[in-house]
Amino acid sequence: MKNIFNTDGSSLIAIGMKSGAVLDEHKAPCKAKLMVIKGEIDFNTATESRRLAVYDSYDIPLDVTHSVEAYEDALFLLMLES
Repeated sequence: MKNIFNTDGSSLIAIGMKSGAVLDEHKAPCKAKLMVIKGEIDFNTATESRRLAVYDSYDIPLDVTHSVEAYEDALFLLMLES
């Protein structure tokens, strides 16, 4: 994980994951969007699983517990706005 940009109210974080790695269940702390730059990830909630591939983006819902699993080696950007 690397913080690329941080200013008042917004930040951009790059997250790299090896195939099979998991970001454990958590909730977004603020308005957030992710965009896949390399590979594929699975965005999982209690009610759905969504596979995201290169250049796919997704608005992460607030107050929804979710996890992220790398289907293959992946790199994605996480954009946060408070």
